[in-house]
Amino acid sequence: VLNGDDPNVLRMRGQTRARSITFGMGEANDIRASDIIHDWPTGTRLTLHAGGQMHSLRIKFVGRHMVYPILAAVAVALAEGSALDQIIPALEALTPTPGRLQPIRLRNGAVLLRDDFKSPVDTVNVALDLLSEIPARRKIVVLGDVEEPPGSSSPIYKHIGERIGAIASRAVFICGKRSFQSYMQGARTGGLRGSELIHAGRRISKAVELLRDDLESGDVVLIKGRGSQRLDRVA
Repeated sequence: VLNGDDPNVLRMRGQTRARSITFGMGEANDIRASDIIHDWPTGTRLTLHAGGQMHSLRIKFVGRHMVYPILAAVAVALAEGSALDQIIPALEALTPTPGRLQPIRLRNGAVLLRDDFKSPVDTVNVALDLLSEIPARRKIVVLGDVEEPPGSSSPIYKHIGERIGAIASRAVFICGKRSFQSYMQGARTGGLRGSELIHAGRRISKAVELLRDDLESGDVVLIKGRGSQRLDRVA
């Protein structure tokens, strides 16, 4: 079962005698998705193409990239002999893993987007991609440290900060002073005012105090950080 949208993975098809099944967004895939629509914050809607059939699917995962594991699951289940009328209800019942792009509604109408399980740089960018597409009155980022940055951390933090500056209306950073300086430089370049860039140091409680009484209906808060920082405590 191969991701047919990834040329490096698709190349594996020529290196095995086994039957191969491809999944992805491209029309050449055996299992594919089209008409992908954000249904924030309840999940994602899509049209599933499989076995010569088309089915409407409503999943509880958020983000286009989360459609890929759904398609992979369909491919494996079909290969193992399951029928689509068994597969679809099971997939629609799945809920997000805690801390992995998990929406949480607050009583005041705001929504937290918990992604605090881990934070390699690629996952930070995926979370920011999703935040940029979510409809919201205000978009707020609570960000900790990048996990195992590939190379010098300062340029990476500046780039992430610049992306936050272009997407968010406020950012709270839970990190050391040097990391905050890099985040802040990037965020200002991205267009976020200095008054909306807040350094909480390593204090979870300060981040909570800054947010608790300020959030309103229509606000979305992305919480992103290393698992070892336990930013789930913010939620």
